[in-house]
Amino acid sequence: MTNLIGCLSQSPPYLRLVAYFADLTPYAYSHFDHDTVRLEWGRLHYRPRYERLNVGWLDASQPFGTGPVPDGFASALLDVIGNPTVNETRGLHDCEFCPPDANVIADPRPDRRPWLAFREIRLPARPGVMFAAPALIWHYVSAHAYRPPAEFVEAVQRYDADWATEPSPWIPPDAERKVRNRTPMNMMIPCGSCGRMFELHFTPVGTERSAPSLASEQLIQQCPDHDGKEWGFWDKVR
Repeated sequence: MTNLIGCLSQSPPYLRLVAYFADLTPYAYSHFDHDTVRLEWGRLHYRPRYERLNVGWLDASQPFGTGPVPDGFASALLDVIGNPTVNETRGLHDCEFCPPDANVIADPRPDRRPWLAFREIRLPARPGVMFAAPALIWHYVSAHAYRPPAEFVEAVQRYDADWATEPSPWIPPDAERKVRNRTPMNMMIPCGSCGRMFELHFTPVGTERSAPSLASEQLIQQCPDHDGKEWGFWDKVR
């Protein structure tokens, strides 16, 4: 079951994607029949030849398993997120178990991309099989006592981020490769809050200093009303 809810308070609008899939069922998120992996040098885009199994796609209307997890598991799971990032979207998925006025769930690590709720992770399970989870799974574990399946817990504990480093049995030879543009650039971007135009400077410096966070950082310095959602900047430099 997948619901698409439009949030109309911003211009341009952004979307919250609310999805529930039972743990260990085949991945069927309608937007992604391909996987797109963000790496230090750019992106890999390919149709997976591995099976993808859902874990952690929770919804307030559905029960989920709770209980203790091994010591250090939440920290190890956080290390998986963004290492590498998979299937980024322009939507932000709110946590349905937090109060309605709660802030969008943030990555607690310094100098990391600010939000968890717009990306996924892939986790090798066994030959030919990957676990597919939303990055919010870390929040569900640490804040709401979600206990993932034992197979997933074991996979996190033995995780090797080099699964996406070629040559790799997980990456097909016909994968599309998009190398990141590292040329410094200046551009004029309208602030989504006040509508005024501001000049921004951008030089890609790695996977964790993303275009949106750089745009927000510069606009906050120039515009006290800035709300942190500069999709126009993202579209031009991604």
